[in-house]
Amino acid sequence: MKANAKKTVLVVDDEELIRELLYDVLEGEYKVLLAEDGEKGWKMYQAHAQEIDAVITDLIMPHLRGDKFLEKIREQDPKLPVIIITGFEKEVDVLKMLDGPRVAFIHKPFDIEQLLLQLNRYVES
Repeated sequence: MKANAKKTVLVVDDEELIRELLYDVLEGEYKVLLAEDGEKGWKMYQAHAQEIDAVITDLIMPHLRGDKFLEKIREQDPKLPVIIITGFEKEVDVLKMLDGPRVAFIHKPFDIEQLLLQLNRYVES
């Protein structure tokens, strides 16, 4: 990637308002790819794996949950930064998902500044 090129973030969330919000917040600084569920997110990841610098994903989604989506990503790229956002953290073993490099967990409703701080920390390191 060129030094002056925008880094790419894949946003996967089944809530359209969340996708739109994250796109609006991120698009000035990042190239943003959007997917509305885990299955489409996985296909998007496969098509753009070489250019994706970070992933922001919901946990509870149709077709492929965020935890399973994370497992698939980890098989391909164990060090890719992933930020998981959800309001249903009791649904899965969060500690198991966090037991890996560069994974953050942010509760919905989330603070945009907190999410940006975490994302910037990951993609710049």
